Amino acid sequence: MKSRHATVQLCRLLRESEGNIVSGGHVSRVLSLSRQAVWKAVRDLEEEGFVVDSVPQKGYILRELPSNDLSPSLIGSLISPECPWGEEIHVFQSIPSTQEAAKRIGRQSQTDGLVVIAEEQTNGRGRRDRVWISPRGTGLYFSVFFRPRMLPGRLQLINLAAGLAVRDAIGAVCGKPVSLKWPNDLLYGGRKICGILSEASSDPERIRDCSTGIGINISLTREQLAVRGLENAASLGAGTETVHRGSLCAAVIEKFYRLAADLANDGGYSLLSRYREECSTIGKNVSVLTEEDAFSGRAAGIGDNGELLVEGKDGIRSFCAADVVHATPDVKDR
Repeated sequence: MKSRHATVQLCRLLRESEGNIVSGGHVSRVLSLSRQAVWKAVRDLEEEGFVVDSVPQKGYILRELPSNDLSPSLIGSLISPECPWGEEIHVFQSIPSTQEAAKRIGRQSQTDGLVVIAEEQTNGRGRRDRVWISPRGTGLYFSVFFRPRMLPGRLQLINLAAGLAVRDAIGAVCGKPVSLKWPNDLLYGGRKICGILSEASSDPERIRDCSTGIGINISLTREQLAVRGLENAASLGAGTETVHRGSLCAAVIEKFYRLAADLANDGGYSLLSRYREECSTIGKNVSVLTEEDAFSGRAAGIGDNGELLVEGKDGIRSFCAADVVHATPDVKDR
């Protein structure tokens, strides 16, 4: 089993005990920690809001999880031990952008799959430097910093992998049907609930590092969205539903890692095969808006580098980066 930070390993062990006492000796043996290190890990969990009782001569028992659903140790413990991403998780109450923080911290760390999460972003960004509204406590805003083994021209495939990961995670954690819209939007009930942005530092022959930012609207009401000019957006858990952001974050990280690993191993074959089947844009009449012009036609497919292929009156054009509007009436784009 790949070693994680002591607090994460202890959190997992206590959660898996399902309310039973775990002896200090057992914890020491399983986690290969001294009794003093175990005690320190317990104190660290308590600082994150866990309620852990120490029973004299018996051991430890987890009484209560933290009220903050973005506890880094809780999120780490929800990720499979076989997944190397999420070894280092930083949670901030308020920062300008998880993207900028992830790049700054990630380039000073040797950790691959480093995660930066924020309760609030004061300068959250989407594609083309558009503002991503990120009010405190109403969404899941995080970035994953990693070092992919791929050519710069294939960066779009990382966006496709992230989109599939978020879609799969929402299905697994929330049981809700979410559709993929090229290149990196997710729609719930025809309205946008998630945006994804990947930014890379590259040499001519390789991507040195990549930061993928993910923003998911969780609890903003339709009225709150409308006030912000986002009438065509939606929230995953608006209303009476509660979405545990930590569980969703952990699921996205793990699924994103597995898709990124497949991408590195087979060059994108399995990723593209699946994305071509599941992308809701394919087959629709679309309007494609670039910085230079607009183009209308039928979305005919996805190219080998993740580009959108659109068939118009004058033939097929490919688009690596653009805004796409579905012509289908029941789809509303943000």
